[in-house]
Amino acid sequence: MNSEELIKELCDVIKESEENASLIYENFEYIQSYINSSNLSMKVKGQINDKISTSLGVLQHQDLHRQKIERVVNFVCDKYDIDKSKYNIADSAKIIDKNDGDIVSDDELEALIKQMQG
Repeated sequence: MNSEELIKELCDVIKESEENASLIYENFEYIQSYINSSNLSMKVKGQINDKISTSLGVLQHQDLHRQKIERVVNFVCDKYDIDKSKYNIADSAKIIDKNDGDIVSDDELEALIKQMQG
């Protein structure tokens, strides 16, 4: 697999991840609206809303991984002078989340890419 094929596959993952996250978020909003307007007890509403909140936290964590993939894609495109415009990808966030202990430096990205090639 060459670099451009790898970029295409990663961009497909990014796009699908964004679409799925959007759909999940919309579904949770609908469910939360329905729950809040229902005759359920406050305790049950609270429990369900807690589950929704926890799930949205997991979704946010998943989005951080998507951003990391975007960062790898942008790095590979820049490194190998690949035209990013044909993949319709956004520029990478410079800092994804300072509290996320899993941030990858440019050197680590380059080492990861070399490892994938060989």
